[in-house]
Amino acid sequence: MNNKIALFLTIAIIALTILLVRDQTATKQVTLRFSAYIDGVPLVLHHQSYPNPGGEGTFIIRELQLFISNIRLVGDTNTFIEPESYHLVRFDNDNNFHQIVLPNIDATEYQQIELAIGVDPQANSSITIAGDLDPNSRMAWSWDVGYKFLLLEGVLSQHQQQIPLVYHIGFDESYTRLTFPINATSDNDNTLLNFNLELSHLFGKESPIDMAEISTVKFDKDDVALIAKGFESLISLE
Repeated sequence: MNNKIALFLTIAIIALTILLVRDQTATKQVTLRFSAYIDGVPLVLHHQSYPNPGGEGTFIIRELQLFISNIRLVGDTNTFIEPESYHLVRFDNDNNFHQIVLPNIDATEYQQIELAIGVDPQANSSITIAGDLDPNSRMAWSWDVGYKFLLLEGVLSQHQQQIPLVYHIGFDESYTRLTFPINATSDNDNTLLNFNLELSHLFGKESPIDMAEISTVKFDKDDVALIAKGFESLISLE
């Protein structure tokens, strides 16, 4: 009888411990906050003007959207892969930033975070709805072309002219994976990761693009590649 009681107590203690650990994990979360800048100046849609990177005039941005996808947290002993990990990040809100919340995650168990700009080739060629992917949305070109990974639209003011700016960047070749180290402390239930998007990187750093010369980029793969090469340095983690 004593052995049975001891076994029962041991099982009960183990079960209680598991429940407590799960409950503690359930209270934790990781928040990814994305903020956009142009030459270090916070992005303000519609109202703030910014200098043409490679020429005369100034421009405003009226709309900015991009896909962040395939978020993974990697640790020494385990890996978290977010299911249906396709997020349409946009900045047309009062806060001027966009947040993605990963619930029930203890950030101290992981040493790095991986994410991608764009949509992976498998999902890009599919009409299946997953996360924020919708083949009928404005961010979709067509089933055989795929999604716009980044949409940036605005107006360039130059010599009393108003030149529409339309940058729709897609194609599988533009899909870009990024990795960042994270160092979360154990006493924080809500880990906030601040990601900064420096949009000037899209228009060249060493050889800045004159928006008057390249004001529209859609289906031309060479022009798309010219903008998309900035994806590699577009995002940084504070």
